[in-house]
Amino acid sequence: MDNFWKNRKVIFFIALKHHTRFLVPLGKYLNNRGAKVLYVIAQGENPQELTAKEFGLEYRHVFDYITSEDKNAIFENYTRQRDYFSEAIREDPTLAIREVTIIDRTLLATAKEYVGFRNLIRREKPDLCFALHELNRWGKILGFWAKKFNVGYITLQEGLNYDFAFTYTGHVQYSTFNLVWGKRVQKKLSEFEAPADRIIPVGNTHLSDEIERLERENAREKKRKQYHCINKYVVLLFLPPHPPEPEKYLTIFEHFKKNPGKKIVLKWHPTARKPRIAEWLKRIPREIRKHILSFHGEESPYELMAMSDLCVLTEPSTTGLEAIAMGKPLVKLKFSSVPKMPYSFVEKGVAIPFTPQDFAKALEDNFDFEAALDRKTVENYLKEELVDTKGCVERIISIAQDMIKAREAALPQPLKIKQATSSDWSIIFPVLNDPAVFLTQLEGIVKNSEGQGTYEVLLLEKENLSKEVLNILDNLSGDVKRIPWKENESLYVAMNRAAEEAQGKMLLFANFAFAPGENWLKGISRGVERYGRENIYGGRIANHFGSIVHAGVILNANNSPVSAYKHLDLNFPLALKERSFKLLDKFIALERDFFCQLGGLREKCGKYSFMDLCLRAQKLTGKSEASIYLPDVLLVMLAELETEPGLQEAISFYCKWHGDLWENEDALYTADNITRIEVQKALLERLNSLKTAAA
Repeated sequence: MDNFWKNRKVIFFIALKHHTRFLVPLGKYLNNRGAKVLYVIAQGENPQELTAKEFGLEYRHVFDYITSEDKNAIFENYTRQRDYFSEAIREDPTLAIREVTIIDRTLLATAKEYVGFRNLIRREKPDLCFALHELNRWGKILGFWAKKFNVGYITLQEGLNYDFAFTYTGHVQYSTFNLVWGKRVQKKLSEFEAPADRIIPVGNTHLSDEIERLERENAREKKRKQYHCINKYVVLLFLPPHPPEPEKYLTIFEHFKKNPGKKIVLKWHPTARKPRIAEWLKRIPREIRKHILSFHGEESPYELMAMSDLCVLTEPSTTGLEAIAMGKPLVKLKFSSVPKMPYSFVEKGVAIPFTPQDFAKALEDNFDFEAALDRKTVENYLKEELVDTKGCVERIISIAQDMIKAREAALPQPLKIKQATSSDWSIIFPVLNDPAVFLTQLEGIVKNSEGQGTYEVLLLEKENLSKEVLNILDNLSGDVKRIPWKENESLYVAMNRAAEEAQGKMLLFANFAFAPGENWLKGISRGVERYGRENIYGGRIANHFGSIVHAGVILNANNSPVSAYKHLDLNFPLALKERSFKLLDKFIALERDFFCQLGGLREKCGKYSFMDLCLRAQKLTGKSEASIYLPDVLLVMLAELETEPGLQEAISFYCKWHGDLWENEDALYTADNITRIEVQKALLERLNSLKTAAA
């Protein structure tokens, strides 16, 4: 057995039972492989200790990590929160919808948790942290401190993700990776700010084991026998915390009163309050109520699903997806009082819509619910929602292992290049399989590099280029070198090979087809003279519409790299400001000796290789920012390489530099004396001008 996990320490933050079920299989797997698994709870509206005890888990409370020495830090954090919320309430009184005493207690608990999670990470020194999601305060705080201490942080999909997209903002704000059940959720989150290459479809850790267990234990027959439903048609109705009035269900309930060969079972959402459930049930006439089975936490939803023949929802719910995965036909009840949600089982063709009255009639007519659903549609739906859940735990553990390895990976050793320098510049870029683009690029380099020193061009050449492009290559003259770029080889491996062949004092790398602007090489020379050799230099990059593609790299709200002032006009005044950045991308220039000192490009980082090099330069030189943006160095993007984001690339980059990648977009705007609203206004004006020009 692989001993990788032996004595590794992994922290799991657990809360409610119906959430924790996704985490426990991972903890048990790691524990069986020798890892030291630590389950941690916090102070919640519902006692989180109950979850740990029900699962039989040894746990610690985050308050266990607080000492008397933390008193001042807690008070300072509490005061800061209180002042912030007080100011917010003064500006918008509608925020004050809860009693101040409740808010005050929550603020104090949050302040204690903030310090407690800090102490937890500092004291335990975990290799990795897990949580269900980072939308609640505990996930945010744990994620913040994991990032502060450069510890990998994984969050999992909580449920169906059926709400509006903006409600999921921040799903990957601190987590290194968010592991979701299927491609649909990955697409949903990535369409609203979340980075697609950090949202990985892996399946559901809990469902496959649960389905296998139910079959192995013959749960269907056991439960049907227990509740005297052996030969009955069982309908399972899932009720949300605040369902429509019970009177609206009466036509359905009356059917079961009249038909003893059928049984209705109610399963309440775990967060539903028992007094409310009792009050709701009391409003149903007693002679009808005695024909209803009602469960809250007394029975597992999976046991009840196994027992049932049909599942019914009043609103989108994870249980609907799970019921479909278990092979149960699904009905969605329509109520005028229930608002339409952006996610619809009915619109996806996997649930049948009925009003309560129509559903009661369908039951009376012995409607074939299963035949009413198209099997192929259901199969395709499950493929989008769920990666094959068998082996899900192993997939996640493999990703977790790669994350730890990436974090611990040694940085490259310095390169030793024997080639003597014989020119000023080595220009290195891939040959794209487009003859017109290639010719335009070559002509631009020749035209705009003249009189700025001697240069050579190193072309990264793939094996399957067209005859037209090969003909151009065969007829090139001058100081040109053709560097093989092998099939299934990273572009950045080929770039390293080109660097070993290069004879220029300065190396220029681009990962796209470009045409340089006038005096671009002189612009780089001036930058080196001004800032020194131990820096990486980049330029202003525009597309053929004249909009910014790159003007230095900033980190957005999800701590993901994006271009500053992207999509604005290439002459946007603030993009013409020469400055240092933490990161540069797409085009970099640096002295060959400095490139060798850094150890070249890291193949595993893939599309993040230039940014990875910038961070290594920062670490090597001890500078807070070792990357210089030179707006006078202008390049026009003629074409991009079409590449899919790779999981291993993202792991290698984000897990190595997790603790260094902090949001700084607002810091840029503050330094430039501009607001987000003004940036958005400039963007709209730019888009409108492009539309006008196109018309």
